[in-house]
Amino acid sequence: MNPSEMGRIFGLLMKHREIHGNPSGRSLRDGELEAARMLSNCSQTDLTYFDEFLLTQGFTLYIRDAFEFGIPAKHGRPNMIYVITRSRGVELAPYLNSDWFIGQMKDRRNSTAKKPELVFWITRLWLTLQWFFYQRIDRMPSEVSLYRDALISETLFVESLSQGIERLGNEGRPEGEAGLMWDAIWEGKKSISGYATKFIKVMESAGMIEAAGNPGEYRQTLLAAIDMAAIAENELAYLMPPESEHGIDTRSIELLIGEVNEQNNKGS
Repeated sequence: MNPSEMGRIFGLLMKHREIHGNPSGRSLRDGELEAARMLSNCSQTDLTYFDEFLLTQGFTLYIRDAFEFGIPAKHGRPNMIYVITRSRGVELAPYLNSDWFIGQMKDRRNSTAKKPELVFWITRLWLTLQWFFYQRIDRMPSEVSLYRDALISETLFVESLSQGIERLGNEGRPEGEAGLMWDAIWEGKKSISGYATKFIKVMESAGMIEAAGNPGEYRQTLLAAIDMAAIAENELAYLMPPESEHGIDTRSIELLIGEVNEQNNKGS
């Protein structure tokens, strides 16, 4: 891989985070097939050099065979998937906007919302989305191939948020710092629909969800599924208690949705 090829591949990864010469459910992007061929022809030494280049900017290259995810190979097309992900313990590159998500969530309906309030809402929205992708269909983060079944409708998303926040309010305001989150969520409950609509648009813009055919219906993207699998494999493991006997997959889903599987904790 020469410097020119490295630059073209890096540019595509920075723009789309994924390169696949044989994508399912979408068209090839400009230059994507050529980049996929370049990567597939790279030696292990070339890939190591490229990963070292990415590491200096806080990234790493995650490589998987698309056949693992139910995508059959096509003649003349590389079937490996290349995804750029954050590298654990490395700071975000200074040229990236760490406040992009929060900035996108702001609009006229919540322009007066302070940053901590938006962070609380984004956290609640994101965890609810993961519930649809994993807990609702009894799926582990490692089961990437089931991303096609990870569906969500905007209507059900709002209903789920409303029901969860109603339960939160009925339980009463907790003491300490947790009460600050309770205040932000409970006092902003009239804006649930606005927050949810904006969140879904931002998630679609970020490539985490895509239209699933019916109006208001979306599914998790392959990119998002791979990203979550990488996080569960490389990041969440460090949050697991060393004496855990239930495995990373089970504990990962508990961390993602904020719930503990009582069946697994009997007698512990």
